[in-house]
Amino acid sequence: MWSGLYPPQAIFGKRKFEKVVLDPPNFEPGTWCGAGKIWIDMEADEYYLTSRPRVGKIKRGYAAEIYASKNGRDFHLVSWITKEELTDIIGRQVNSIENQQLLKDPLTGKYHLYLSLDVAQENIAGFSDKIYRSKWETYLLISDDPKGVWEPYGFVLVGDQEYDSGESRDSTIDIVDGLYIALYKARRAGSSRVNTALALSSDGKKWVKLGVPTVNGEKQPDYFLLNGSIVSGTFGPVFIGTKTLDVVDGAALTKEVVAYVIDLHNMDLKEIFSAPWKPTTRYEHKDYPIHTYMTLAFDVSSEEWLIYVEAVDPVYSEKPGLNTEVDRVLLFTSRT
Repeated sequence: MWSGLYPPQAIFGKRKFEKVVLDPPNFEPGTWCGAGKIWIDMEADEYYLTSRPRVGKIKRGYAAEIYASKNGRDFHLVSWITKEELTDIIGRQVNSIENQQLLKDPLTGKYHLYLSLDVAQENIAGFSDKIYRSKWETYLLISDDPKGVWEPYGFVLVGDQEYDSGESRDSTIDIVDGLYIALYKARRAGSSRVNTALALSSDGKKWVKLGVPTVNGEKQPDYFLLNGSIVSGTFGPVFIGTKTLDVVDGAALTKEVVAYVIDLHNMDLKEIFSAPWKPTTRYEHKDYPIHTYMTLAFDVSSEEWLIYVEAVDPVYSEKPGLNTEVDRVLLFTSRT
C-alpha cells in the first residue's frame, strides 16, 4: 500500500482521455485556447476553469475567460475581461494575456485571478524572431465571485530582479499549509535563457522572491519551464506537471511530465519522477503533444484526478510553432 501523497507516477500512468473541454475561437493556424487553471470550489459545488483565447499573431491573447461546470467536464463561459479593458484599468498598454491562475484566498474567501500580461511598449512578441524583446509581468484581480465583477489589485510579480527582468509570468500558484507558493517563468531582458523561479506569499499579494532553484542540486538548463499544480506531500510541497525544454518556431512545446519535491530550505527541486507524455488521442501532435500548459486537481467527490492540458492539434495545425499551430484543451482523468 502506498503512503503519503498519491504517487504522481500512478496519476499519469492510469490517465484516460475523457473529452475535448474547450475549443479555440476558430481552427486557423495560430489560434489557441488554454493556459488556464482548474479550481474546484467544494462549498459552491462548482468547477472553474480559466482560459485565454488567441487568434493569430496580431490578435494575440485578447481576453481572460472563466468557465464554470457542475461536473468538471461540461463547461460554459461565465465571465471574461479583455486586454482593452485591462489597458484602461492598469494605465499601461496590454499587448497580450497568457497564463492565468485562479485561487480562493483562505482568509478573505475572495478569489484571486493572476494574469500574465505583455506590457512592452511595442506589440512584437507575436513574431517569433522578436519574442525575447517582450516584457511580461503578473497582475492580480480580486472578486467575491468568479462570475461577478473583478477589482484590480495591481502587479504582484514584476521584473525587478536580474533573472526575471524580461519575464516574470506563467506561474503555477497553489496554497499549501496556508502558504502561497509560485513557480514562475523567469527570463532576463534581452536574453533567450528561461528559468523557473520560486516565490512565496502569506496573502497572495505581497510576494518574496527566493530566486532560481537548482534541480537535483544542479543548475537549471538554458531553457527550463515548469507548469502544472503544487500539492502537499510528506516531504514538503510537490510540483506535478509539465517540463518544457524545447522552443519550436517561437512556441514552448512539451514532451515530458515530471514531479518534484520543492525543497524550500535548500532551494532545490528534487525529482520524484520524469516520463514522456505519450499521445493517446487524435487531438495530440505526435512529436509535441502539449503547448506548455497543464493544470490538475484531485476531485474528492469522484475520487479521481482531473488533468487538463493545452494540446497541439495534429490536423488543423500547419506545424508546431507560435503562429502555425492550433491548440485546444483536453481533459484526462485518473482514478485512484
